[in-house]
Amino acid sequence: MIGLDLGSTRAKLVRVVDGEVEFRSEVISPRWRELLDMVEAGESIATTGYFRHQVDGAEAITELTAARWGIRRLVPDAEVIVDIGGQDTKVQDLRTNRFVLNDKCSAGTGAFLEMVANYFDLGVEDLAAVASEAREPAKINSTCAVFAMSEMVSQLGGGASQADVVAGMHHSFAHRIAELVPEAERIVLVGGGARNGGLVSELSSILEVDLHVPDHPAFVNALGAMEYMTSSSPKV
Repeated sequence: MIGLDLGSTRAKLVRVVDGEVEFRSEVISPRWRELLDMVEAGESIATTGYFRHQVDGAEAITELTAARWGIRRLVPDAEVIVDIGGQDTKVQDLRTNRFVLNDKCSAGTGAFLEMVANYFDLGVEDLAAVASEAREPAKINSTCAVFAMSEMVSQLGGGASQADVVAGMHHSFAHRIAELVPEAERIVLVGGGARNGGLVSELSSILEVDLHVPDHPAFVNALGAMEYMTSSSPKV
């Protein structure tokens, strides 16, 4: 069984054999068709994400549904899912089946994190180590990704250190997401943004709760799409 999360910035594949994940692969979204070369003859495919309707013969599943089914397998007692995706951040309250999402141009998306990381010639997962060296986090106020990036450059030009600017970005980003998250004890972070330990730590501090990040958080929706396709349970 194959699950594909064809997101706006990254595309992910998981292969499940006998109930266990056997293989994972990830490429940038413009190259998502390369993942199809990894599909073997006779394998069933479930897709989710921005390009989910582009795969002939696959069962297409929304990102919200895929996230729920992925977390149902990995963290059965989860109450809230925060999915930091490329174009938006989605927050689902599993207790009420309500969800909210931020604006696509917001400085609170995975694409913004990648923009910042690329500017500093880093990976998203490397930003936490940089921020840990901060002495006085810079103030980043803009909610627009472009203007927030401009603020960061201006702070650097004004003498702020790279560490202070990245720490300030984490603080601003986390506050933006925290405004969307309902009060809960079991909050799970998924999506590529969850690989940024600095953001996870900052958000945990603001919400005053220990956040749960599954292993391989960027692949949760790909796994969830496959779980939805194969499950005999009622589809919700």
